[in-house]
Amino acid sequence: MLDPSDDDPFEDPFGDDPLDDPFGDGSAGEGEADEDIASTFESIDRATLLAFITVGILVHGGLFAASLGAMLVGFRGQWVVGGTLTAAGVGALVLSVGIYRRYKAKQDA
Repeated sequence: MLDPSDDDPFEDPFGDDPLDDPFGDGSAGEGEADEDIASTFESIDRATLLAFITVGILVHGGLFAASLGAMLVGFRGQWVVGGTLTAAGVGALVLSVGIYRRYKAKQDA
């Protein structure tokens, strides 16, 4: 049975180091992960990496601009700024689709 008198209110419940990872296994092992990442980046084709990064940035920026522009038009009635942002966001999304299709066609050929 649990005895409430055994609980020390001043005892540190997290152990010795408050910055220690409670889910870690105790080994650092970060050097192995850095080597794995470096070898992965060396094995990726430069065109693939460039297309991936470009499409990723365009999709994220396009979604942000289109949604922010739509909210500015809908909630504040700012048609000029909101419309411009929405058009730029949709344009970025269309451009990202074009880049992906051009990359895919180049890979299939």
